[in-house]
Amino acid sequence: MDSATEFTGHIALVTAAAGMGVGQAVARRLAAGGAHVVVTDVHATRTWEVTSRLNQEFPASGATGFVLDAGDPAQIDAVLDEIRGHIGTVDILVNNAAVNWAGPVWDYPLDKWRRTLDVNVTGPWYLARQVMGDLRRAGRGGAIINISSGAAEEGGRFGGEPVYAITKGAMQTMTRALAVDGGPHGIRVNSVSVGVVADSKFIRDHPDQNVRWLPQVVLGRHVLARDVAEAVAFLASAERAGMITGDILSVNGGSMMRGA
Repeated sequence: MDSATEFTGHIALVTAAAGMGVGQAVARRLAAGGAHVVVTDVHATRTWEVTSRLNQEFPASGATGFVLDAGDPAQIDAVLDEIRGHIGTVDILVNNAAVNWAGPVWDYPLDKWRRTLDVNVTGPWYLARQVMGDLRRAGRGGAIINISSGAAEEGGRFGGEPVYAITKGAMQTMTRALAVDGGPHGIRVNSVSVGVVADSKFIRDHPDQNVRWLPQVVLGRHVLARDVAEAVAFLASAERAGMITGDILSVNGGSMMRGA
């Protein structure tokens, strides 16, 4: 298997792909593997900049950019219509977009609760629903990877983010449920549960969390965005992960171990 052509012929849509962390690293990794990457992000300027850089570094990938609020089903439909009409059928979907406001439940504003659900749960579900429908009608398989968080396992207590934890727990259950429906059609659905990502916007905004979590990391260093991207590439690969579905793959350096 040639890593530079592993995803040639595939169309990969990545949400929140123009930020500084996981999304952009995933987009770069899939483009490096030959996928036609669809960069989507709510920030227009960043979307065009990242798309341009991908095309410069990986011209064979033919990256395309779309501004997308990943929590808005109407925008999702509009972007998918453009992709269907001009590029083809998305067969690798990476649901990476998420929002997170810290704070206890009794002070959590209802509008932020709704927005967090829209972006972290409803949007990924709706994107998966639409992509799975396209793949089913086309009679072909595909891969969906949902980016989750260890917050789902520990209730968000370390970052003071219970609502974020609720939505990421929902995403993990959604992953399994979608895998059940997708399985007969060759559509694999998995999740990557990440720990503290050292080169993420969250750590840039909350550097104390980096220091606070490091003693918990068994492997002695924090996860980097490229570590998550490699896990996503593995799960996206029909050759390497063709019999893995409904699974939650933890990429956290051992900071959290299920069942421990």
